[in-house]
Amino acid sequence: MPVIVDASVAIAWRLRDREGTALADSVIETAESDVMVVPDLFWHEVRSVLLVAEKQGRIARGAAESHLQAIRQLRPEGDSEQDDEQVVALARRHNLSGYDAAYLETATRRRARLATLDRELADAARNEGVAEARIA
Repeated sequence: MPVIVDASVAIAWRLRDREGTALADSVIETAESDVMVVPDLFWHEVRSVLLVAEKQGRIARGAAESHLQAIRQLRPEGDSEQDDEQVVALARRHNLSGYDAAYLETATRRRARLATLDRELADAARNEGVAEARIA
């Protein structure tokens, strides 16, 4: 079954100082048997978080590129088919950002599990009947 991976999971996998590394590691370990899917916005979010981590001194200046390369080596499948009306409806129904609603819409449409460390997004996914990626 495909798994939709949000930026929080990818960042926890690369930046070991965050909560959620066990879930992130579990998702990454199953990457070979599961199809990992990310909405196109995923890459923008990951780049943004990595650049902030550089500014804060959590990672070395210039390290963002190596973290991005490591994530790209997992070969997540990109998904750019989000339905705008559905994304907006999900955001309104669950009081989510448009970004988080895009992950939820992708998981719903693709009948996939969702891997996230965001509690509000995880709650919304459960309410929509989306399976959660769990620690193996």
